[in-house]
Amino acid sequence: MAKRIEVSDFALIGGNPADSRSGAVCSIAIIERPRGWDMNALMEFVDSRLALAPRYRQKVRAVPFVLGRSVWVDDKDFDLSFHVRRSALPVPGGMRMLADLVARIIDRPLEPSRPLWELYFIEGLAEDRIVVLSKTHQALVDGRNYPDLTELLLGSTPAERDDIEVPTWSPASSPSNGVLVVDALTALIADPLDPLRRAGIVLGRAEKAGSSLLAAVTSPLRPGHAGVADTFHTRRSTGSRVGFASFPLASVRGIARRHKCTVNDVVLCVLAGALRSWVQSWGRPLATADILNVMVPLAVQAGADDGENPDFGEELLDPTGVEGTDIASAVIPLPIGETNPRVRLAQIARETAAFASSSNPVGAQALAGFGGFSPATLHALGVRAARLVPEGSYDLIVTNAPGPQHRMYWAEGELFEMYPVPALLPGQGLAVGLTSYDGMVYAGFTSDRSVVPDVDEIGELVAMSIAELEYTEPSSSRATAVGGPAEG
Repeated sequence: MAKRIEVSDFALIGGNPADSRSGAVCSIAIIERPRGWDMNALMEFVDSRLALAPRYRQKVRAVPFVLGRSVWVDDKDFDLSFHVRRSALPVPGGMRMLADLVARIIDRPLEPSRPLWELYFIEGLAEDRIVVLSKTHQALVDGRNYPDLTELLLGSTPAERDDIEVPTWSPASSPSNGVLVVDALTALIADPLDPLRRAGIVLGRAEKAGSSLLAAVTSPLRPGHAGVADTFHTRRSTGSRVGFASFPLASVRGIARRHKCTVNDVVLCVLAGALRSWVQSWGRPLATADILNVMVPLAVQAGADDGENPDFGEELLDPTGVEGTDIASAVIPLPIGETNPRVRLAQIARETAAFASSSNPVGAQALAGFGGFSPATLHALGVRAARLVPEGSYDLIVTNAPGPQHRMYWAEGELFEMYPVPALLPGQGLAVGLTSYDGMVYAGFTSDRSVVPDVDEIGELVAMSIAELEYTEPSSSRATAVGGPAEG
């Protein structure tokens, strides 16, 4: 019997494979060029790691007449060279050049008749470093048994070339259409209420999400200037733009300690300041009450589904204590109209604290045995939760995820930087992803080019927003320097 896909509605978690920028989880790793490695050696390394996750050699097969859930089947024509590709920047390439190339790649559709992932080796970056861009469909990632491709390929120690072994793989036979139909009918006879139950789960999640959003929009901070929120929505998707930024984790930790709030509160305040400056740079008027409703994933205490209030005290960018938690999404207002950065931070901290007493987290999903390097998995779950709420119920998604605070390796190459490339859902003009790694926070921005054509400027304004918060601190001491996106 073929393994059935874990959800009743394939589109619910990943959308159409042809719409890559909303269905795929993307990230880039900037690594030291492995010594003596060529493309064949790199492909051998990838091939050896695929043995740890057979799903990456499988494709989705629909049941005829939609009688049952789609199933995973081995791709008997699996071709690694189709999925692992090579590209290059004009030497010496900078981060803006890289962002332009990444934007073009994420807009390309995944091939639905093949396993739903791609990996790009991008050469030409300054200092002779290599960029590895992974693009994985959300259907492949569930946070428990099936990690994102990035997690499979990174390790805590270098992978010596002589130690790489590629195990023999033979595809299992694929069931015929007749077998799939019989299997689906047998399952239906054994449990005739299963389709209704699955529909009820989806409707129940939507109802729960709706009640949370209803409570959110009645918050005192919610009324605002509709034109500002409309700035981040689009009715017709055009091409994507991508931007990057980075800043020290110690900076936001220091601000959080002094203000007695969470790291996530500070990061949201930094984003609010950057977005405020960006809106003003376009000459748009802002009122003090103007806000943007953002959907953010927050850590929930495991086992809080039975009427207990969830605990949103965990900090996703800080990996301490994340293991064994659930992830839920909250709709938080960013007060971009507020001129005082300290007041903005206080308002955001009050909102996240108020959500801690709410019994309606949106899209909670457990992360059993979370650990190691799996930020992309968390980003995928955050976007999946956002799909449970109606389009237009929030203005943008901000996903954040902790990474290891020690050096990691891709094959023999040392990992220097790791940027998320967040998925941009239909109707959304901007998405933000943040990942912490080895003392730094790496931010990725994906936008619709007709809505936010200069998304790289938002990344540059992040540095100004952090400095603004630090200058308003009671203490005269300042955190370490903040780095914006490097340019070639």
